[in-house]
Amino acid sequence: MLKPLHSPAVKSYELNLDGHDFVVGDIHGYFNLLTSLLEQAEFDETRDRLFSVGDLIDRGPYSDEVIVWLKQPWFHAVRGNHEQMIVECSIGIGDVPRHIRNGGAWFHEAPSASRQGIFDVLNDLPIMLEIERPDRGKVGIVHAEVPTLLPSDGWPQAKAYLAGHVGEELQQQALKCALYSRNKIENRDHSIVEGIDTVYVGHSTVTDVTNLGNVVFTDTGCSFGDGALSLININTGAVFRTAMTAQ
Repeated sequence: MLKPLHSPAVKSYELNLDGHDFVVGDIHGYFNLLTSLLEQAEFDETRDRLFSVGDLIDRGPYSDEVIVWLKQPWFHAVRGNHEQMIVECSIGIGDVPRHIRNGGAWFHEAPSASRQGIFDVLNDLPIMLEIERPDRGKVGIVHAEVPTLLPSDGWPQAKAYLAGHVGEELQQQALKCALYSRNKIENRDHSIVEGIDTVYVGHSTVTDVTNLGNVVFTDTGCSFGDGALSLININTGAVFRTAMTAQ
């Protein structure tokens, strides 16, 4: 079950003239590993920015820290399907047992005031981000897949769908695709998403950071015993990685 969007579906960020921009894969409550990665990458909170592909929470032991991270002025995220499950459960249309099976027990066991605060910050997350690059191209971020509903669609059409410019039915289809789809990775589809330079996604677990066309898959299995959390410097392309076994 999905809900109409009330917060802006797409958020844009201007060029970072002072530092570097980074993208991190699905964190799933392992903010301790993220802290280690940022140290490894020499992340500078005064100049750099960190962007998340969503699924900040569930499964890991520090999911309740999500509010603290989202309050940092240098940390920005899109909504993932795990954030969506909390949004749906909080407004009474979600499947609570399903969410619990997928690592969400921590949320339903939390005090009601805490649940409300978490819902408020997650419900405000956009579905897609676009970031200006130093070479004047643009980087896009979405959790699962760019919602190009027709073969001729590109990034601009996906933004229009999510913004509701072509009706609620297509908006809902686009939202489901953006949060849950795995078509591109399952089909090993190397086609280019037009209208954007590079797109970073999560959701679909890969052994290593993987490129298909101009789409970069960043979810290297954080929360799984043999997985890792990966961080990418958008400016340089450098990849930093911390294995689950390192915690």
